[in-house]
Amino acid sequence: MSKEMMWEQLNERVEEMIYTFPGIAGCSVKSMIDGNSLSINGGVKFPIASTMKIPILLQLLLLDEKGELDINELVDIIPEMIYPGSGIISYLEGPVRLSILDIAILMIIVSDNTSTNLCIDYAGINKTNDMLRSLGVDNITLRRKMQDTESVVANRENIGTPDDCVLLLEHLYNGRPTKDSAERCLAVLRKTKKSLLNRVIPPEVPLANKPGGMARVRCDAGIIYLSHYPYAVSIQTSFSEIGPEEQENFIVELGLMIHSVMAVLDSSNDYGQGISLLNRVA
Repeated sequence: MSKEMMWEQLNERVEEMIYTFPGIAGCSVKSMIDGNSLSINGGVKFPIASTMKIPILLQLLLLDEKGELDINELVDIIPEMIYPGSGIISYLEGPVRLSILDIAILMIIVSDNTSTNLCIDYAGINKTNDMLRSLGVDNITLRRKMQDTESVVANRENIGTPDDCVLLLEHLYNGRPTKDSAERCLAVLRKTKKSLLNRVIPPEVPLANKPGGMARVRCDAGIIYLSHYPYAVSIQTSFSEIGPEEQENFIVELGLMIHSVMAVLDSSNDYGQGISLLNRVA
């Protein structure tokens, strides 16, 4: 079918962009419908920054489902818990009391560092990695908390590959590890946030994703819910020779190219006839 030819052409275009990036870049894309996929440097392990928060969230929801954690439990945020950096908790004044679920939501939608480190404490580093391995996600590994510069210097980095980020998203799309945990996880990931993929995907198209960024590193991974041709994508960079804004523009440009092809496949039959236009064509 002609759809396979579109994927082949897209693979060539993505490959050209990936290999001309001034640094290291990787990309993985997979259709949630027909299994078509592409992977350029998809097996390379990158620092995945805040994209690591997807499995942390999932592990919290699984523990809640098993009765090992009450995700609605209220937590008093005391000064000793607060970490500087991204997010909002460190800027709040007065007593702060939040549910574990709300803490997790802040971890996802504003990448709050205090929230993330609390979530890591609740989820457990080893338990989170064990959960990933049980799903066959062998190349995403949680190793440290946020703002742990000592671990960064010692190369104890949170890492993942584009391929395994897409694999984890595919599991969630298919209701794994459980239907309830997957649906709840995706519902949080669909909440409005500032991200690179949000600059790519039209606002009327649902998007479940988590971006990330650190020095010389940018990434985003998500599921784009096109009506007839939903797909998952992960784009990652490291060792960047260019500044943060240029790195982000690279991911946006690559994401736009990928989405333009996916949108055509979404609105065409297997031979390339634009089915969305049929009602207006004589």
